[in-house]
Amino acid sequence: MRRSTPPLPNDGIYRLILWLMVATVICGALLAIAGETLAQDQALSRLGTGMALIGGAIYAVFRWLGIREARRKRTPDTTSEP
Repeated sequence: MRRSTPPLPNDGIYRLILWLMVATVICGALLAIAGETLAQDQALSRLGTGMALIGGAIYAVFRWLGIREARRKRTPDTTSEP
């Protein structure tokens, strides 16, 4: 069965995507720190930084979409006729 509306912020798939983005940001930050301090590898540090920034941006977009969808579901639809 196909869904006609986007998932709500409390749906399982939506929460899974958010948790995966959090994990991506954490892994990216760890790579950046390890590349800078332990390995002293500039490429590894840049990879981790880019990973953390992109993961953070995707996380922010999904949070914004969730907030928008939750607001839309909370407010009654006044445009439809009874």
